[in-house]
Amino acid sequence: MSFAGGQMGAVNGMRPEGVPDRSSVQSDEVWIGVVYGLAATMIHEGMQEEGMRTAEGCYRTVWERLGMAFQTPEAYCEKGIYRSLAYMRPLSVWAMQLALNTSQKDQITSAQTGTTDGEQGHDLRENQS
Repeated sequence: MSFAGGQMGAVNGMRPEGVPDRSSVQSDEVWIGVVYGLAATMIHEGMQEEGMRTAEGCYRTVWERLGMAFQTPEAYCEKGIYRSLAYMRPLSVWAMQLALNTSQKDQITSAQTGTTDGEQGHDLRENQS
């Protein structure tokens, strides 16, 4: 979360010393769709707070800082320069919704079956022939 003070999403490339990799244009960018995919993976893996915070950086940058609303670009950099308006990859934001829904469903199922994280609730009928 060290890129842009953790306020703009995840940058494509970071150097081992914790600074953005500026060796190419793409490594210095935030790709909104990739960040939403990363956030969905975090949520799916139980890191809901971290996933939402990562995605929030993209949301706030695109909607509030750049004022783009429904013209989400493919990429932007820390300086606020952006490219490829109305790009389709940011639709991966819906993967976050799926991860949230799946997480809620798993929590409900666990509560109903009495299982905890890491335990699998098995249907005993599966093994009967």
